[in-house]
Amino acid sequence: MFFRILNQTIRVVTILFLSTLTVMVPIEVFLRYLFGKSLYVTEEFTRYLMVWVVFLASSLALREDSHISIGILVNRFKGRTRSYLNLIAQVLLIIFLIFLTVEGIIALRFQTDQIIPSLGLPIFWFYLAIPVGSVLMILNLLPRIWEGLKGASGKQSFSATGEEKGFL
Repeated sequence: MFFRILNQTIRVVTILFLSTLTVMVPIEVFLRYLFGKSLYVTEEFTRYLMVWVVFLASSLALREDSHISIGILVNRFKGRTRSYLNLIAQVLLIIFLIFLTVEGIIALRFQTDQIIPSLGLPIFWFYLAIPVGSVLMILNLLPRIWEGLKGASGKQSFSATGEEKGFL
């Protein structure tokens, strides 16, 4: 239930941000090429909004195992060996995401006083995408690791769609 609500919220926010981008970018192009003028806000706002979209959508892609991967090595193995290799990759990914979260939080301390002139907002709100997105990716990776542990031990694992069955 928790993961369903979390991921539905992430989907809604991502769609909202993408919709905003879809409206703002054509308006900017229209104004720039037709009138030779542009809005001050559009370029920077869309750039920072795109960072949020990437981090939020990455957590959803991680949950659904939709990230690009190269399976040339892993696909040579079958059964438990493949499960162990996938589990090792997921554990390495979670270590990287923990590092990214910690470093993102450290970077946030230096961003509170820096104001984006065109937006009048602290850049803090845009750098916040790094730790928030990393934590969301960790949350979506935990059930996959749990599934991998159960699969590697030979026990029945829960559905590949990520429906939680006994996890958290």
